[in-house]
Amino acid sequence: MAVDVSVQLTYSVTWREISDGLKIQMRHSPVGRWSRRIMWGLGAFLAFAIAATVLTRGIGAVDTSTWSAFLVTCLLLAGVRRLAALRLLSYARHLGEHCVTVDASGIRTVTGRHTQETCWQFYGRCVEGRRVFVLLTPDVSRAGIMILPKGGLASPQDSDRLRELIAGRLAPVPAA
Repeated sequence: MAVDVSVQLTYSVTWREISDGLKIQMRHSPVGRWSRRIMWGLGAFLAFAIAATVLTRGIGAVDTSTWSAFLVTCLLLAGVRRLAALRLLSYARHLGEHCVTVDASGIRTVTGRHTQETCWQFYGRCVEGRRVFVLLTPDVSRAGIMILPKGGLASPQDSDRLRELIAGRLAPVPAA
């Protein structure tokens, strides 16, 4: 059942909210899942190769290129999402405080530097995390997202109203 009320969110974006949104996007997009699998597989392979070489020939037999590849893989696994979140945070802070209105017609975002209106048809699914609601586009890569931080809601009842409003318009996805 569609709910015909609007929900207001007012917030200044934080790194944690952006990072959580990107993490949810990675889990729910095929490209994100495959890239994580490839990076973990590469890291596991390099770790196994290094361990086997050290056990059979000693630590001196492992060359610097192998150590470098392993280090780069570990840094990519640990840092890509965090670095992307930092980059997006600088853009979000440039925009200023976000005032978002979610209603039956869609989502209206107003900042000190820009205004945007998005219809519900632009998004296909919603994933709710502990701190955020993440709206995902219906394309194959799910590249388009909107992160709605729960911290921007005025009351806990607004969270329930927002959840009902989104559920009436988008396909639900199990919580992250």
